[in-house]
Amino acid sequence: MEAGHDDLMSRYTDVQDRESIRAGIEAGRRVVFVAYTLSNAMERQLDFVIAVILKKYDKADLQSTIYSCLKEIVVNATKANAKHVFFDENNLKLDQPEEYKRGMEMIKEQLSEKWIDTYGAKCKERGFQVTIEFEHDEQGLRIWVRNDTDLLHADEKRIREKLAEGMSYEDLLSFYMANGDQAEGEGMGLVMNLLLLKGENINPALFRLGYVDGKTMARIEIPFQDSFQSVRGSPPEGWPDGNPNRADSINLLYD
Repeated sequence: MEAGHDDLMSRYTDVQDRESIRAGIEAGRRVVFVAYTLSNAMERQLDFVIAVILKKYDKADLQSTIYSCLKEIVVNATKANAKHVFFDENNLKLDQPEEYKRGMEMIKEQLSEKWIDTYGAKCKERGFQVTIEFEHDEQGLRIWVRNDTDLLHADEKRIREKLAEGMSYEDLLSFYMANGDQAEGEGMGLVMNLLLLKGENINPALFRLGYVDGKTMARIEIPFQDSFQSVRGSPPEGWPDGNPNRADSINLLYD
């Protein structure tokens, strides 16, 4: 076991706080990140946490699927916060269809790595953060992602439509055959998440989206055992396990 973990650590020498993260996970503690943009360094942090958790429970084969799903969710969360800041700066109203359309066209024209970094910094200045929380035990893994902006009606409608569409496909091949060049379009990443989970024989209903108290929330649950119990069925405000400020958490803040 120790040799396996040493090999794991050698593959993530660039990851910050990796010793404390590994020790905390081994002790059964949850891990909580606070971020403002998904930098390359943050991607490595998330990949490392997933790898250590899955190594602990002998589920390393799920690494690629869980990482891909989580990355898509975090990208959407950081973009949502940046979008709110951008619209505010340009005196555009998110709840006005024409202004929303114009604002999104402006973002698409300007979008670049520099734009992402700039608006990540602006989100930090304004207190718009993304919280990523990992909870794990021998039964399974739960991951929550929260961002500090409400889920817009237009976005909620689009998300629900995409998720419903995703449920109609059996696998990635059928999805690509049906969508062709549109497979990389807006919202398609959510469909990919469902299909990746299906491909691992994980019930896609264990991927949930919602909002409460002005925060957009996403949750992925990964069963490790048949006895795993989902929190599905509770309203968002009834997700009691999703408290990142619990005393048994490892809390990590990154720019």
